[in-house]
Amino acid sequence: MEKTKVTDRQMCFLTFGVSLGGSVLVVAALMASIAKQDAWLGAVATVVLGFPVIWALVFLGRRFPDKNYIECLQTVWGRPIGYVVSGLSVYLWIMLSYHIPWYVGNFMTSQSMPETPAYVINLVFIAAVTVAIRYGLHAFSRASEIFTVISASLFLIAALLIMPNSKIENLQPVLENGLSPVFESAFFLSTFIVCPIYTVMMVYPTEVDDPKAAGKGILIGFLFSGIISFFSIILSILVLGWPITANTRYPAFRLAKEIELGTIFTRIEFIIFFSWILTQFIINTMLFYSAVKGIAQLFRLKDHNKLILPFALVDFVMSGIVFPDVFYQENWITFVWAPFAFIIGAVIPLLTFILYFVRGGKKKFSNSHLS
Repeated sequence: MEKTKVTDRQMCFLTFGVSLGGSVLVVAALMASIAKQDAWLGAVATVVLGFPVIWALVFLGRRFPDKNYIECLQTVWGRPIGYVVSGLSVYLWIMLSYHIPWYVGNFMTSQSMPETPAYVINLVFIAAVTVAIRYGLHAFSRASEIFTVISASLFLIAALLIMPNSKIENLQPVLENGLSPVFESAFFLSTFIVCPIYTVMMVYPTEVDDPKAAGKGILIGFLFSGIISFFSIILSILVLGWPITANTRYPAFRLAKEIELGTIFTRIEFIIFFSWILTQFIINTMLFYSAVKGIAQLFRLKDHNKLILPFALVDFVMSGIVFPDVFYQENWITFVWAPFAFIIGAVIPLLTFILYFVRGGKKKFSNSHLS
């Protein structure tokens, strides 16, 4: 166990990075294709409906202060179901840990470095994540503070610069197609900004110095990520309109190209790109850390650090072959990722919360230990 504990401030920033992750650059297109000009309402609904899930995770963390998420699942669900449920949770971390490098490589080869092989970009990105993990939890927790401030600041600068191009008529008519598309879009957005947050439960509460304050930090981090996602979506609709947003692979990047600062400042869109890369680094580092630690616990290994380099090699290989093409990836998001992530990141935490009380609550588990 790490000697130095994670602070509540660091917990907030880790949650922000994990929640925001890849959504800020790509999710507006999916939202607009479903809810059209009402996509921004879906972002609001996601934050409101997502809070019970995050609160349930924090509640479980406070009730099991000496257990991380995997140990909590195994304790509440019992054998053998607990091992199946925790195994599925670890599998999602493993899967996402090589999906993120694919997104980074795909973006860079399609938008800025078309002659560079994606494998090279993936290798550099995974190497940076591996080094961060090797330095330890406290090191990349402190780094997340810096990266999150930089990322959020860059996004806010870009948002302020693009606001003069907004057209309020792009949001009209409101609720033209009713509430159904709004809630459908909220479901998809929740799989990006709500469901991955269970990842930070491998840090909270066992690795934090003040579980109560850190729990508040998780809720605040989720709220901030929801706000950034909301602005990313509503600005895309205001400036580009929903048809262009829905048919653009990277709407936020396309949005930044609308910034005009004369002929002196050019390529302002890379403000958004740099902001996105930083959040990708934070979420992939947390996914990597949670995956290797989760694997070690499932197989009762004493030291998860021995898995870091082998896991990095697996990530590198899988990042190049996980998606044959962009069309396959888009279908995978709709038909595989969304339901699977929702079950693992929302349904299971809520069921665990309910099962905690069904099985006796605090009286039953106050002296519980993993067998």
